[in-house]
Amino acid sequence: MTITSEVVETKLEDEFFVDEDEPEEGIQTSEKESGDASLQKNEGKKVAKGYVVPKGVAVEELKNYSVCSHHLAIHLMLMEGHKDLKNKCPDDVHKMLSEKGLFDTYDKFVQSVFDTKTTRGALGVGKWKDQQFIAVLDQFRDDFAAKGVKVALCKRKSGSGTYRWLEFIDVEEVEGEYVPQFDVASFSGQIIKTVYTKIEFPHGVAVEELKQWGGRKKLKEKVPIFVERMLEKYDLFQEYEQMVDHVVEAGVGSNTKMWNITKLKELMKVYQPIFKAKGVEIFVSHKQEWVQHGQHGGHFEHFRWIEFVDRAEQPSYRPQRDAETKDSRGLEEGCSVM
Repeated sequence: MTITSEVVETKLEDEFFVDEDEPEEGIQTSEKESGDASLQKNEGKKVAKGYVVPKGVAVEELKNYSVCSHHLAIHLMLMEGHKDLKNKCPDDVHKMLSEKGLFDTYDKFVQSVFDTKTTRGALGVGKWKDQQFIAVLDQFRDDFAAKGVKVALCKRKSGSGTYRWLEFIDVEEVEGEYVPQFDVASFSGQIIKTVYTKIEFPHGVAVEELKQWGGRKKLKEKVPIFVERMLEKYDLFQEYEQMVDHVVEAGVGSNTKMWNITKLKELMKVYQPIFKAKGVEIFVSHKQEWVQHGQHGGHFEHFRWIEFVDRAEQPSYRPQRDAETKDSRGLEEGCSVM
């Protein structure tokens, strides 16, 4: 397989899954709002091109910046002085923290981020360094929490870039019904690696990849450790083994014997209420990317996986690439990476 370094985002008008049964005639594709629809169920602010936080959560976006950038309050401190911080803070963040008596804490936190040069790249500019940023944030978590605010550094990767933001969560207003699913401090180390990006998952979500080649055999060979722990916690081994047998038998195309996303979605509907009754929700997810072969065309790469969500740990989690939120021909929200 040849992969070029050139990545261009382009819309696809009539895309369907190769290596699967072709769609029925007459099915029309439709252009959807950018971002995964499964991440847009809440009613608050939209961030990272599609993820929507609920009411009670204030957001400050962190952009990678250069010496001449003027997007971040933190960088503006360097250019205009510390006195301008309150004027540059996002309105919803300012309002929440002022009402909670936390603006002085926020002020000290931002100053500490600025003073700690290791939170950014060389010369104090460029990309944020997550673990160094979190190390600074950890020094202030208890101060925020003492007045009912949880703070999380969040990160989401996609083919169009990496997005970082801070979430200030009013614990009383969200009433325990919200956990920030892109919280860097909560990432479990589980990833789905595609051609162009890495999809990361938090603790409380267990992932099992459905490999493109030899996927049926591999699915039955070994249970991923995070899946195994969740099955053990909720006594779901018997249900899981039954589901795997069913998926291997009936989740493929009739001719190619490759994974068929339509059939997989139907199978999930059979087992979702069974798992949910014990506190676990399951989803089948899908991502496809176009790999360009220089000037000579290209091919689609498909990535599919099952997500097991522990609702006690992740009450508000929504799958990042839920196959159910895409149209019946499996469009990647009207666009793909080419």
